[in-house]
Amino acid sequence: MLAYVFSHRPAGGVDVAVYEATLKRFHAALASTPPGGFVRSSTFKVGDRYSDWYLVDNSAALDVLNAAAVSGVRTPAHDTAARLAVDGVGKLYSLISGEPAAGAGFEIQFSKPAGAGYADHYARLGPYSSGPGISLWRRMMVLGPPPEFCLLAPAEIELPGEYRPEVLRREPL
Repeated sequence: MLAYVFSHRPAGGVDVAVYEATLKRFHAALASTPPGGFVRSSTFKVGDRYSDWYLVDNSAALDVLNAAAVSGVRTPAHDTAARLAVDGVGKLYSLISGEPAAGAGFEIQFSKPAGAGYADHYARLGPYSSGPGISLWRRMMVLGPPPEFCLLAPAEIELPGEYRPEVLRREPL
């Protein structure tokens, strides 16, 4: 499973309630006629930004989602949301372990310690990433800004300092 994550914030002067309602309309329009390979999408308030999580079966579904998001019955909702947003940036994540969470909780964004191999890194993360409701995601092919990893959890998790974790509260709209 892959997740395209688009982070953004409302432009200056945009009413937050209007912004959030517009985002909900867009995700509802996408869900009403889901494109092939699309699993689901959700918007979360994360820190002072919003993050749209688009879950897809595989990389082929990204092309379909990209075209579907801006066409047909979704065009007005997409275009309205796009006009209200600024500072958009996207990432592509691959699910490493767990099940994607849709509810409230925390995003713990972090980097792999320099010099650590991936096998050792995943083994060391095991105690933190294996609980119920927890999923571990890795940025794909350096598509998007750092950090490389994101741990989604229903409760706050304290990773060792060498990971330089940033713990952010995550609330679904």
